[in-house]
Amino acid sequence: MKKPKVLIADATDERMLRAAASSQANDVAEMEFVGKPEEIQGAAAKIGINLDQSKIWTQENYHNIDKLVTDYYETRKSKVPDQQTAQTEVMTDELLFGALLVQSGVADGIVAGSLSTSAHVIRAALRGLGLAQGIRSLSSMFLLTLPSLPHSRKLGFADCAVITDPDAHQLADIAISTAATFGKLTNTIPRVAMLSYSTKGSASSDSTKKMILATEIVREREPKLLIDGELQFDAAFIPQVAERKTPESPLHGDANVFIFPNLDAGNIGYKIAERLGGAQAIGPILQGLSKPMNDLSRGCSVQDIVTMIEMTALQATTSN
Repeated sequence: MKKPKVLIADATDERMLRAAASSQANDVAEMEFVGKPEEIQGAAAKIGINLDQSKIWTQENYHNIDKLVTDYYETRKSKVPDQQTAQTEVMTDELLFGALLVQSGVADGIVAGSLSTSAHVIRAALRGLGLAQGIRSLSSMFLLTLPSLPHSRKLGFADCAVITDPDAHQLADIAISTAATFGKLTNTIPRVAMLSYSTKGSASSDSTKKMILATEIVREREPKLLIDGELQFDAAFIPQVAERKTPESPLHGDANVFIFPNLDAGNIGYKIAERLGGAQAIGPILQGLSKPMNDLSRGCSVQDIVTMIEMTALQATTSN
């Protein structure tokens, strides 16, 4: 299998350079860079990394920049008034340029965010890559590994970082995207639980109705996906509880993907699992895009970046 090519933006950051060198050495991916070559090479030289054999893409050295701008303008006509504006956007925004390189097939994925804001990364992803076919909402998931569970079982939690208060259609997008991402990253069949404070009508509110409707939408759009809701977490995760509360559920208390009703619940949930449950949480992993682009916290460590490069490479390897 061909090794995926991952672009590194924010590449003057020592952490990004060290992570890229580690990933390259360990054959995680073929690493290339986006930015001003002299600045990136200078930053690398200061920490003893030689980039003489590495490709550093910039708008000025890309051989097909006119086509890149034209293609960008054609996809953004409803938002960009003219081709000159499109050219200015591409030529002045390294993250957008990097995303367009991935969209055009020069690379398979891109990682950014150690120096850039999440808003900048997400904006570049939406403008340069766009959403995957059939998906209308960019979202995110966390991949959790719980060493206390058999075989250090992995779970997917979403959305914990992007959409504040999703409606039923957005929740359906989140569920479909998370199931796909989880399957790609773990090589495991996703079993999706739409979470609530209610299980199968034990309570009724706008929130529970939203989760029920979202479940129905997913079943209509993806009839082969194993999903159930609305479910309380214990009914989705513990077989004995599921047997008592919802014996007819196809999940049988064995869900591995959990969709939360809003960002508050998702973010709180993954942090509780991480801090009290000892889970290792990887993310947020962006999803719903046509091709992989992932964001980092500006407080990230070198190991955090290495892990996200690996996630991006896995997404790229298994993408359409």
